[in-house]
Amino acid sequence: MSAEEFWRDDPQLFVSYRTFYIEKKKKEAEQIDYECWLLGNYIHRGNGNLVGNLIKVLSGMFSKHKDTRELPTYPEKPYLQIDKERKEKIDSEIKEKKKKEMYDRFQKTLMYQGSLKRRYLESIKNKDKTK
Repeated sequence: MSAEEFWRDDPQLFVSYRTFYIEKKKKEAEQIDYECWLLGNYIHRGNGNLVGNLIKVLSGMFSKHKDTRELPTYPEKPYLQIDKERKEKIDSEIKEKKKKEMYDRFQKTLMYQGSLKRRYLESIKNKDKTK
């Protein structure tokens, strides 16, 4: 945004530029995180294979029992994506809980109104019997 636009144009234009900039930075951070994850995945797999084979060879040479420990695994997805999915899952659980609460409240309201209607009809019947 130029200084001319900042001082002379609509203030909403600044908000638009700022929003665009923030979204752009978020996308760049996600891209960098994905690239780092991918690079780390390759390195981890290579090191894991190397260490795993080394452990098997050494345990076979120097011990009576083979080492059956599992090597640590690398995450299947980038960390930001894992966090985003976890947050979405929590949000969906909260929405489902709210829906259930609203439905229960609606059912209670219907039951209350039904009992009022029943009392009203009974009172009408009792009035008719007394006449």
